[in-house]
Amino acid sequence: MNQDETLQDRHLGMPQRIIQDGTKINLKFGDVLIPAMLNQTETAKALLEKLPLTISVGGTPGIDFCGRMPFSLPYKEDQVHHGWLNGDIDYNPGGGWFAVLYGGQDESDGYSDQVTIGALTCRLEEIEQLQGSYDLAVERAE
Repeated sequence: MNQDETLQDRHLGMPQRIIQDGTKINLKFGDVLIPAMLNQTETAKALLEKLPLTISVGGTPGIDFCGRMPFSLPYKEDQVHHGWLNGDIDYNPGGGWFAVLYGGQDESDGYSDQVTIGALTCRLEEIEQLQGSYDLAVERAE
């Protein structure tokens, strides 16, 4: 965990990771805007340089929206881990995947090759209502 991140008590419906010193971004799933914050890792900073960006993502009900990045991002080996916290935004360097993870935290330890680059800053129910596939627009928040 980055020194600028804290874990939130497991309040239902809230992201579990809070990034205190990061960069605000917006995730646009069609007409639905989901606010988020990128952390200060090398990976997140490299992503910021590429914004605005559109990624085709598909949803896994109750777990995530995930899509292949059109480019790779740098990362440090010591930041690669298993699993996620509900509300995390992760990059998977092995497959080049971008994932917005809003569920499945308790069963996520079986998923390796995760680099946490951010977290949602809204109630998880805002993203839980979405279904299907999207051309996800990722951009800096104003």
